[in-house]
Amino acid sequence: MRVSNAASMKSVDEVPIDKMGLRHYFVNYEKYIGPLRMQPLRLLELGIARGDSLRHWESWLPNAKITGLDIKPCEARFESGRVRCYVGEQQDRAVLDRMAAERAPRGFDVIIDDASHVGQLSRISFWHLFENHLKPGGYYFIEDWGTGYWRQYPDGKSYHPRPPRLSPRERLLDRLHRSGLAQAVSPLGKLTGWMRWNLVRRRFHGHDRGMVGFVKELIDECGAEDMTHPDFGAGTPRASRFAWMRVSLGHVVIRKAG
Repeated sequence: MRVSNAASMKSVDEVPIDKMGLRHYFVNYEKYIGPLRMQPLRLLELGIARGDSLRHWESWLPNAKITGLDIKPCEARFESGRVRCYVGEQQDRAVLDRMAAERAPRGFDVIIDDASHVGQLSRISFWHLFENHLKPGGYYFIEDWGTGYWRQYPDGKSYHPRPPRLSPRERLLDRLHRSGLAQAVSPLGKLTGWMRWNLVRRRFHGHDRGMVGFVKELIDECGAEDMTHPDFGAGTPRASRFAWMRVSLGHVVIRKAG
């Protein structure tokens, strides 16, 4: 997220954005963080560039202790004394642990990943911070996951959708079903019903490069209860570590289970 003139911003309508015009990022922040904005929150943002977004959080969250991390030093200056910037890589667990120990020993309330937008790096920092340094009920925001569709990105690749066509087998079954012949001839109807259930497509074409693949891994975590159900799953039964997950263009919001 890149914000300018952040110190004077009070509402989403006043926030100028130069990142793809994704105004719903700020709608999400207002929706989920807005009700908490007067509380003494602990917020961490990975990827802060010039510090513009930190100025926004400093102004908008008047009682929060705000921490930023970037691979380059942040030259911005903050008057409140509530903002501190660190230099390091988002996948460096030692740096993440040090920031948490110094800035939020009881855990962060809000974590925002606006760093590399590289799937494996975001994955490493997500699971380490989520499991060890995000409070129960806390929010984790992931920005710009669509880089997985960008062929010029280090781990991205252009998406080439397959036309939503029926296979020859599916077309035959569809014709039989619509003709009424299968319903008229009982054995044929039973056979057609069995074929429609057992021979139709069960897997669907998708894209799993970079951040897109990482987000799909997070969707699996949402389904943990089904994945591990004793009657039809595998592994030790457990609930998801997510209370919920919201996915929109370029933006993921996860609330940690309480």
